Amino acid sequence: MKENLQKYVDERGQGGLDVGKSVELFRRYAYMEQSCVRALAGWFLKIPDWEMKIELGYHLYAHAERVNELGTRLEELRGGRHRDANIEPGLARIGEELIHAPDEQCFLAGLSWMLHNLADIYREHTLVADSSANALEIRILLRLLSDVEREAESVKKLQLKLQDSEGAAQWSAYLDELLQEIGGIGGLSSRNARQIVRPEKAIFEWPTPMIFDSRIREADLGSYESKLSLPLKERSIGEFQVYFNEFYAAALLATIIYDSWKLDAPRQYFMDIAHHFWDEVRHAEFGAIRLRELGTEPSIVNMVLFEQSQGIPLLHRLCYLTLGLEVYFMPRKSVRVRFYEQQGDPRSQLFADVDWSDESNHVRYGKRWVDYMLKDDARSIEDLQEEITKYLEAYANNSSAGKVPW
Repeated sequence: MKENLQKYVDERGQGGLDVGKSVELFRRYAYMEQSCVRALAGWFLKIPDWEMKIELGYHLYAHAERVNELGTRLEELRGGRHRDANIEPGLARIGEELIHAPDEQCFLAGLSWMLHNLADIYREHTLVADSSANALEIRILLRLLSDVEREAESVKKLQLKLQDSEGAAQWSAYLDELLQEIGGIGGLSSRNARQIVRPEKAIFEWPTPMIFDSRIREADLGSYESKLSLPLKERSIGEFQVYFNEFYAAALLATIIYDSWKLDAPRQYFMDIAHHFWDEVRHAEFGAIRLRELGTEPSIVNMVLFEQSQGIPLLHRLCYLTLGLEVYFMPRKSVRVRFYEQQGDPRSQLFADVDWSDESNHVRYGKRWVDYMLKDDARSIEDLQEEITKYLEAYANNSSAGKVPW
């Protein structure tokens, strides 16, 4: 959709975009990108194909990076703060609706539609901006444009994996009508007021449990100790099944990301939890890659640690994962790295080494943001952990060992 940025520039006679308009546009771009983060968090749990889950996890992090880059520039521009307080209700409606696609075909169609609209306005913005006055915005948007175009190609391929759906075209058309009603993402095109009919069954609900296709079954992964005496190949298979099961941690973080949609927190908070989520997605991918290299297809998961975390508050979920589970499993990380080095298995060592480094960051993320959220709270981290213990004790299958990790 033509956004008419050129007309705006021509009418003002400045040859570029003034600070006020640059701020308004960047706010709108950041809101749309953040809407995609939220929607991808939800559909990460709901789309059955695990390879697709991994790819969507990469896309979620890409959107989070773009939100962060847009937000960084907004904080530098006069009047650029308080994005959500300045968002037009019609634009907010599109952001809210994106997740409510009736099925996975509709969701991917809606995501594809959003990506093409973002690419169009990023491209148009760079063309009408002044090369000197708007130089920073141009540099940012050129990077974002390239990233969005790559994602659009990826989503197009994902769509080809699914059957065509008449509902997908209807869903995209519905979103497009909402966009036309507000004059495009930039809000500068002609506005078409009309009675817009919302598609039926357009309501997102968290799946319980996390959905996988028929290739994946729920099963016990065995204890950590039971794998230590196995021959190298069998031990590697057992341990990389555990890596594949990092889907549970990614799923837990997806709920935190979703519930943080309107949270009043620093920009870095959203970046850190998206980074943590992406790391756990990559760890699941580590498992899939190495299992296949060892001649075994990924086939089992155990989502009990995710499932028992549902129904507890966002802060408690964050504390449980980062200052509970991550800390509890940390001593195993260095042992794995040394074992694979001693056994002359550099491929497994690579994945174990990167995992160890990532998980150390996750504990730091957790300490930073749990402390931040407890800043004006009478409770300590220890108090929070006691509350989490009570929540988990109410869950029938607390853990295979029946213990809370602190």
